[in-house]
Amino acid sequence: MKKILQYIALLVMVFMLIINVYDYFIGENLGTNSDSNKYKVIRVVDGDTFEINFDGKKEKVRLIGVDTPESVHPDANRNVKEGKLTSEYTKKYLEGKEVTLEFDVQERDKYGRLLAYVWYEGEMYNKHLLNIGYAKIATYPPNVRYVDEFTALQEVARENKVGLWETVTNEDPNTEQSLTGYIGNENSKKFHRPDCNSVEKMSESNKVMFNSRKDAINQGYGPCGVCKP
Repeated sequence: MKKILQYIALLVMVFMLIINVYDYFIGENLGTNSDSNKYKVIRVVDGDTFEINFDGKKEKVRLIGVDTPESVHPDANRNVKEGKLTSEYTKKYLEGKEVTLEFDVQERDKYGRLLAYVWYEGEMYNKHLLNIGYAKIATYPPNVRYVDEFTALQEVARENKVGLWETVTNEDPNTEQSLTGYIGNENSKKFHRPDCNSVEKMSESNKVMFNSRKDAINQGYGPCGVCKP
């Protein structure tokens, strides 16, 4: 009888340990709907970036996995009317509201910005932008938790020609590729289409993302001879 009680006590301890580990790694890092994990959006910077009050200080948040057209780039030539449109949309949708942040593997980018999936009223805003065609996929490993869902949403938006996809035709691969981006190799100084075999073999530390062929070429990268971007 004593051994049975000891066994039950051990099972209870293991169960409690599992619960505590779950709360720490899942509850803390993925965000919840509790008030303690909600943050007020102080200012929207552009369509995919905004500032929040994070633990008593102002922090910039960058949406994971999506990219909207430029609207506040230092190079004015890269700012486009679509960027202003998406920026204004995010401002109306999120500014002054309380959001919940869900983090992935990497919590910050090289600029120190928080990288997050942003939830508002039960909906992930990253997915919302893809769904209405106001953003394109921009995947930066290792933050790829929802990449399959994001890809599916973008495909539906593209096929239905909503938002930014309204003027993109299936017969215009160059235009469509500008919405999905290119990946450069910092060592070889070559840029590739995302589905190029060379990308799979490329070290993550060598990957450089470009929004267009022009961006890649202007930064000294040449096109891959295999995928011919």
